[in-house]
Amino acid sequence: MAEKRRSREQWRELVRGWPGSGLTQAQYCEHHGISTGSLSRWRAVFGREHHAGGGPARSRAESPVRLLPVQFGDALAPARSDRVLTVVFGGGVRLEVPPGCDGATLARVVDVLAQRTTA
Repeated sequence: MAEKRRSREQWRELVRGWPGSGLTQAQYCEHHGISTGSLSRWRAVFGREHHAGGGPARSRAESPVRLLPVQFGDALAPARSDRVLTVVFGGGVRLEVPPGCDGATLARVVDVLAQRTTA
């Protein structure tokens, strides 16, 4: 696929536009005349900038968070400090969070995993 040269801001807009487009990544890329590899690469670039403090790659409004029900093995069992929280993302991706995990680190990890499972 022959791609024209785009500016960084044009790529930022393309990256921001995909989640709300209602299209698969392949459909979105075909519609805009770009390769899926290029879109993935720029998503990673802007994601790294976001986590390094370079500004948001996407806003929460552009990519709403879906909450899922939480299940506990035994709600009446006494609380234990050694329990691990398990978060399951689409595609079977599982994240196990140990007690005392730093909240900021966890938020960054969840954001990265959410981006990967929507690709």
